[in-house]
Amino acid sequence: MIPLDMEIRGDSPPGSQTAAPFDLVAPIYPALERLVFGLRLTEARKAFFDRVLEADRVLLVGEGNGRFLKSLIGRERVGSVKIVEKSHAMIRLMKNRVGCPRKVALEFIEADFLRCRLREQFDCVVTHFFLDLFNPPGQLDIINKLGEMTSENGTWINVDFTPPRALGGRVLMWLQYTFFRMVCGIEARRCFDESPMAAQNGWIALASLSFLGGLVVAKRYQKGSVPAASHTTPNTTG
Repeated sequence: MIPLDMEIRGDSPPGSQTAAPFDLVAPIYPALERLVFGLRLTEARKAFFDRVLEADRVLLVGEGNGRFLKSLIGRERVGSVKIVEKSHAMIRLMKNRVGCPRKVALEFIEADFLRCRLREQFDCVVTHFFLDLFNPPGQLDIINKLGEMTSENGTWINVDFTPPRALGGRVLMWLQYTFFRMVCGIEARRCFDESPMAAQNGWIALASLSFLGGLVVAKRYQKGSVPAASHTTPNTTG
């Protein structure tokens, strides 16, 4: 494929006329994350990174301030990357962060994901710390839409917090969700395991990696059927 110059199109109309909740914390979010979790969430975002690089058409949902995006387009690859992000402030930070690379066709779409209409299908969709903002009904709607927007045998990589077992993890998650509900008005009061809903919608979990003692889990899903030999228990490492 001939390398494509980067294209940053005008922002799509926002999904809501009100400011996106994360506009309030966008400038301090990286510092806040590092204060609480160090670099572990950055490491988790790079789980299955090679799978993303292999895809020609990539969709990032709820990318935030663009740290993963910068890593992605910084590698020698071609193709296209679309980013759906509701927060105008986060998109501005992303554009400042990535600069002007020339090998990737890049498009920012400022919109609520569930109200966004994209005509194409993607080889790989990526959701980093996005589903955990929603309760199960909202998660199910998102997972349904991800399936509709992913090509046959496409890949979905999800990195998220999981329901904690240890007391320390439960306290940390309570503090985190209380803060983001108060400041950003997120829907969820706690995190949920998306695996049953993913399986219900035909996503097959092929592998997983755990971080922070299992508090964060990265999962690689494949859409549709896979050879029988591939139906193995996902690998989990700490």
